[in-house]
Amino acid sequence: MAMTISDEAYRALEEAVGEENACREPAMLDSYCWQPFLNMSTDLWVQRPIAVVLPGSAEEVQEVVRVCNAHGLKFKALSTGWGAHNGPTYDNVVQIDLRRMNRIIDIDEKNMIAVVEPYVCGGELQAEVWKHGLNTHIVGAGPHCSPLAGATSMHGCGNDSIYMSTSSRNLLGVEWVLPNGEMLHLGTPGSDAGWFCGDGPGPSLRGIVRGTSGAFGGFGVFTKAALKLFNWPGPDEIDSEGLILDSTGGLPDCSLFYNCQFSREEDFIEAAYRIGEAEIGYMFVRMVTSEFVLLLMPHLFKKLVKHRAIMDLLDKTMAYPFMILLVGSTERELKYQEEMLNQIVRDCGGMAMKFNNIPPAANLMGMNLLRCTIFGTVFRSGNMFATNLDGNEALTTQTDWCSTMEKAKKRYIQSGGLLDDGSDNPYMITYENNLFGHCETIYLYDQRNPEHLESLEPLGFDTTLAAIEQCNVPLAAFEPVTRTAMSPLAGNFNRWQKEISLAFDPNGVSDTGLYTDEKEPDPEKIPAEKMEHFEWLKARFGRKG
Repeated sequence: MAMTISDEAYRALEEAVGEENACREPAMLDSYCWQPFLNMSTDLWVQRPIAVVLPGSAEEVQEVVRVCNAHGLKFKALSTGWGAHNGPTYDNVVQIDLRRMNRIIDIDEKNMIAVVEPYVCGGELQAEVWKHGLNTHIVGAGPHCSPLAGATSMHGCGNDSIYMSTSSRNLLGVEWVLPNGEMLHLGTPGSDAGWFCGDGPGPSLRGIVRGTSGAFGGFGVFTKAALKLFNWPGPDEIDSEGLILDSTGGLPDCSLFYNCQFSREEDFIEAAYRIGEAEIGYMFVRMVTSEFVLLLMPHLFKKLVKHRAIMDLLDKTMAYPFMILLVGSTERELKYQEEMLNQIVRDCGGMAMKFNNIPPAANLMGMNLLRCTIFGTVFRSGNMFATNLDGNEALTTQTDWCSTMEKAKKRYIQSGGLLDDGSDNPYMITYENNLFGHCETIYLYDQRNPEHLESLEPLGFDTTLAAIEQCNVPLAAFEPVTRTAMSPLAGNFNRWQKEISLAFDPNGVSDTGLYTDEKEPDPEKIPAEKMEHFEWLKARFGRKG
C-alpha cells in the first residue's frame, strides 16, 4: 500500500511554493515514476513520490526542505529529469521538480563564466553563449541535460572533454541548500566576491559535494552554479533544417571533421596520446563503425549483424576508430591542427578521412559532436539500453575494459540474454591531454523479453568483478551492490560517504538510496562461483564500507 502524505504536511508544502505548484494527485505522481534510463529495476518504474512540488526560487527550496525535516519526510530534486537517478528510492519522498528554476543568471564574457539554475539545459546554454564567442561543455547524455546537475551531482564527460574537460573540473561557485534547510555558498560567492572560484577563499568542499560521481540527488539541492566557458570561434548560430536524421546544417568554416581508423589497439592509444601532447582537437570520441549503422539504421543493422563477414569488415579490419573535430580561431591555426593530425595518424599506422564535404557525415556526425544530439537514437533498436560505466582512467585501462565488456556481452548475446549489437559497442572520450579517458560499453535489451530482464543483474555483477580484477572502480557506484563490493577496495569510501552524509543530514531527510545505502546481491540471481568471489572479498577486506 503506497504511503500518503498527511494533510498538515501537504498544507505546509503548499504554503512553501504556492497551492498551484504542489500536487499529490496519484495520476500526476505516477507520471514522475516512469524512468527508463539507467533504472536498476527491470520494471522501469521508480518509487512513487508522496507529493511533488515546483519551487520557483532557492528560498522556496529551503522552505520545502524545512517542511520535510519538520514532518519526517524525505526529499529528492530533479532538474531536466533524464534518468532514474533523480527518482525516489523510498516511499515517503517529496519530489522537488526544479523546472521553474530555468534562468541563465549571467554570462560573463570577459571571465568566461556562466551562472545557471538547475533547469537550464546544455543546448539552451550553448545557443546563448555562442553569441558571445564562447561554448559550454555538454555531457555525453545529450544537450537536453542540465549542466548544473552534471557539475554538482552526476558524472560529467562528453565529446568535448578533450578540450573542455569534465563537468567536475568546470564547477566554480555554488549555491547549495543543505539537507537541514540552511543555505551555503561555496567559493567566492560565499565572500560576495563573484562566482569565479569554487574553492576559496577558505577550504574547498568540492570533494564533499561531488567526489568522482556526485551524490545523485542524495545530498541537498544545488540551486545555482557557475560553470567555466570555453572559446568558440564559430558563428553565433548554425543554419539548419530538419530533425536529427535529416538535418541539413553544415559544419562551420572554423572546423574540420575527421574519422581516423587503426587496426591495432596500441596504435590507437599512441595516436591518442600524441594528439594530447600536440594539444589539438575540440571534440574526440571513439565509436566502432557498426555503431553508426545501429544508431541511424537499426533495421538494416539487425540484418547485417547476422553476417559475421560483414561485421568483421566493419569492426575488425579497423577495430579502433575515433572521430575528431578540429576547431581553429584562425585559418593558420586550423591548418596547423590538420597537418599535425595527419602526421600523427600516418606515424601510428592509421588512416584519416576528412568528412567536411560529405554532407551526411558532416551533418549527422560532425554536428552531433558539437550538439551531442544523436545518442538518444540508441533506444530505436530494442526500445531499451543500459551502460556499464568504468572509472575515468588511463587509456590502456579503458581499452582493456572494452575488451572485457565485449567478452561478457558476447556470452549473454549468444545465450539469448541480450540483443545482438555486435558485442563491441563502446563510447569512449578522452580528457586531461588524452592521458585519461571515460568509457561506457552499451548493451541493448528488449523490456518485453523475460530472458533479457533476467540477464541484467548477473551481467552487472560480471562487470563489477571484472573491474575488481583490473583494479578499476566502476563509475556506476550508484548501484548499491557495486558500492558494497567496491568500497573495501577503494579506501572504504562508502563508510566515509555515510559519515559525511550524517554530518550534513542528521535527520536523514535526503533520499540517499543511490548515494550511501547498501544492498546485498540476490544469491538466487548470482551464480555460485561468483557469490564465492563476493564472499571472499568480504572476508578478505572486511565489511567496513
